[in-house]
Amino acid sequence: MASYDVASTVHQSLVAGQRDPFDELELFRIGALEGSMYCENVGCEVVGQLKDFKVCPQCKTARYCGKACQEQDWTTGGHKATCGKFVCAD
Repeated sequence: MASYDVASTVHQSLVAGQRDPFDELELFRIGALEGSMYCENVGCEVVGQLKDFKVCPQCKTARYCGKACQEQDWTTGGHKATCGKFVCAD
């Protein structure tokens, strides 16, 4: 899905008369959620694309916005105790 802001999504839907603006906004919301994530460090509110986050080199599942958040979560956030202990069952 192309990257649009909310106002342009609604405007384009109304002008083109192709889709219901609410349907278009729902697609926009779903796309934003699928392509976004939060830093694993508790209290950090950084949101970004999955590719922008650094992955924990040991468990390869926890993701952080930067080295400072990774180090803080390792020492005070509890990641050290849980790193590598969870396995996804497919």
